[in-house]
Amino acid sequence: MNYEHDNCRPEYFKENWEGKWKVFSWIEFVCAIPHVLFMVTTLKENGLPNASFQSWSSFTGEGDNYYIIMSGVMKHTHTFANIKRNKEFCINFLNKNYLDQCWKTIKEHNFDNDEITAAGFTLEDSRSIKVPGIKESFLKMECCYEWEKELCPNSHNITICGIVKHISIDEHFAKAVTKDKYGKDSFMFHLHSPINPFTGEIHNGGVGTIEYAGNI
Repeated sequence: MNYEHDNCRPEYFKENWEGKWKVFSWIEFVCAIPHVLFMVTTLKENGLPNASFQSWSSFTGEGDNYYIIMSGVMKHTHTFANIKRNKEFCINFLNKNYLDQCWKTIKEHNFDNDEITAAGFTLEDSRSIKVPGIKESFLKMECCYEWEKELCPNSHNITICGIVKHISIDEHFAKAVTKDKYGKDSFMFHLHSPINPFTGEIHNGGVGTIEYAGNI
């Protein structure tokens, strides 16, 4: 039996923290679609690096133009303020071996901190922008701000589009064939606290990786 419902939240879906249904859609937790995880680095107003663990994004383009569309950037964050001010940011993909350091950036977010080094990462100068990247990343994208749009009127979140100006790819990852390119040493995915839609029970979230299944 399929679960069928319109876009109005069932009354038995309860918040497990205050304001959850203002910040997120309940549909996200029912559909349980994984999103790739990465670190966004920016520069604060004082010139120090800022680092933010981010998801809810897509990557697409045409010809020489390649874009990242980050749909879940919260308006109150340093990341949003820094991108708006400087018009630059760097996307850093890390494998699950660096997960603890990624989480650490959430705690080391003081204005006077270099949040990259405070989390145990290594700063690396970018080629096309002033914002530094994270040396441990197997893939980095240096981006410039293109546009922004609210997800909905008076939204807590903003959608930001950035154009990729330069890429830096680890040699091993770049040369690997498809079956070896993904897995435990590659992209991390956000598994965002799925809900059982029949009961409203909230399950623990997590982090996952892709398993190669076969050729197309």
